[in-house]
Amino acid sequence: MVAGSDSNTACVLKAMAKITYKNPKKPGGATQILYVKVNDADKHFARAKRAGAKILEQPDDTFYGHRRYGAEDPEGHHWYFFHEIKKHIASKQR
Repeated sequence: MVAGSDSNTACVLKAMAKITYKNPKKPGGATQILYVKVNDADKHFARAKRAGAKILEQPDDTFYGHRRYGAEDPEGHHWYFFHEIKKHIASKQR
């Protein structure tokens, strides 16, 4: 089974794994990272933390203009949620 979603800027597909699939916690490392745009990374972070999410990174501004945080789902997949910030840190360093 394959399910998909697309828009003008992104496409996401999800398929059932083969019987031999092992989630990332079993081999001991992340097998992929999802980078998801949200309206407000800080509010999203607060809600995830209240819900008991395993936080990998606290919200922080990146040099490329995103405010993001990282979390791990129960199977060990890494998710990063971000929103764009108006002023890029890199422009401050010039």
